[in-house]
Amino acid sequence: MYKVLITDDEKIEREGIKFLLSMEEGEYEIYEASNGKQALTILRTQKIDFLLTDIKMPHMDGLELAGKAREENPDLPIVIFSGYSDFSFAQEAMRYGVKDYVLKPVDPDTFHETIGKIKAEILNVQSQKQKAEREQNFLLQYFLQTYLYSGNEEILKKAGEILERSSWEQWHCAILIEADKAFFDVAPDDIDEQLMQGLHRKFFYLNLNTRQSVLFFSDVYCDYQLVAKLLYDLLKQNYSGSFHLAVSSRFEGHEALPQIMSQLEQTMEEKFYHPDVHVFTNETDENQLVNAETQDSRLMEKISEDISRKDVDQLKKHFECLVKKYENDTRFSAMYVKFVFSNVIQELFQENQFSEERKLDHEVERLYSCTDLKQILAITQENIKEYEAFLERSMSGSRDEVASVKNYIYQHYAEDLSLETLAEKVYLSSGYLSFIFKKETGMNLNRFIRVVRMEKAKELLCNSSMKVAQVSEQVGIPNVSYFCRSFREYYGSSPESYRKGTGEEDENTGSHKE
Repeated sequence: MYKVLITDDEKIEREGIKFLLSMEEGEYEIYEASNGKQALTILRTQKIDFLLTDIKMPHMDGLELAGKAREENPDLPIVIFSGYSDFSFAQEAMRYGVKDYVLKPVDPDTFHETIGKIKAEILNVQSQKQKAEREQNFLLQYFLQTYLYSGNEEILKKAGEILERSSWEQWHCAILIEADKAFFDVAPDDIDEQLMQGLHRKFFYLNLNTRQSVLFFSDVYCDYQLVAKLLYDLLKQNYSGSFHLAVSSRFEGHEALPQIMSQLEQTMEEKFYHPDVHVFTNETDENQLVNAETQDSRLMEKISEDISRKDVDQLKKHFECLVKKYENDTRFSAMYVKFVFSNVIQELFQENQFSEERKLDHEVERLYSCTDLKQILAITQENIKEYEAFLERSMSGSRDEVASVKNYIYQHYAEDLSLETLAEKVYLSSGYLSFIFKKETGMNLNRFIRVVRMEKAKELLCNSSMKVAQVSEQVGIPNVSYFCRSFREYYGSSPESYRKGTGEEDENTGSHKE
């Protein structure tokens, strides 16, 4: 649909142009003006695609209109109609960027040719804009992904020099989507638009790897847990596979983004302990946990999960919630408080090897002999500290298992690798492998696999004559289109440009570092 403005003080002339336009291919929404002033008002209130105007008109002629229109919209295509006596005016109009002029009476063939050129120019401009937008979007994704995982302020500085990243400051929540299989390399190219339409809500979409994508939302007043549930329903209904979603806490400003990314990955670990749950949130109301008597069992459940996955950071966090509750509420008997904290110690001793080093009965007896809360907390914290030290000592064995998994990935990166497959190779549960792998390497398995594949792709592009499609296949990403997008998001340059040494990474982004 083209929006066209016809400006002529003669109605019969406007009707003639409208008739000729009706003979042209395509759809046209036509606006009319009888002089330059009226036309200028329309141009300021409507997004006109091209202007057709006579030279001689009252109040403001076509020449003045063309000059003012081009000042306000330099890209607006303008065609001037003039008689032979006004030919010199039409030539002068070319100085204002008028694309063409047509002599009256208008010859239908000349009109058809002129409109064809204008439409071709509009399509070319649109194509160039879309290409520039895609380039900007790829660079934005490159810088954002690099910053999410590094927190490097230099990345922000570099990004600010070449693109507009003000949208980063407007985000307030993020939702991480994880698929149980390589989904995003075969997902529709416009999956972000499909999800936006389904949610009736806008977001910034960033693909992380073949199994993970993250969405950033700007709405301040919104129940994002509900949004995540709707999003899960959309994914479940429209796409094959199983999905899990993690919802971040609320945040302000770009400085929070690396921490938010880490938080999302941590929250996603919940899927190993609650396989029937598909939406997880970090938006736990700690005041509720602290103040409500009925929350003891929930807190103990969380503490038990933290210990089973050997997650000391989360263990300390949930223990602090328990501490705050009993520090701020004196309604509970001393015996009940001892019972609660003795349960924490008993959970620690569920770890068999730890229980061999320390005697549970002895620690519980010590706790029950305490005379005040301060002593109870000190003994419990001492056991947590000992448990943390025990885990540090036992991590040496885990390093061998992580090394085995890494070596397997290096040798089999071209295959469809899943966490479950890798866990089976080292005889560990998926949840525990995920935990120790991130603790040891600083990144989750999905991200590590992507890094290996991208580094291998770079090597093949630089050191072989393989076609891009062959490289894509070799590194385990059969979908060439997805591979090219992923490569650009990772390196800031297309595979072809990278191979030629003319990619944006040389001029704008610098070499990529994870």
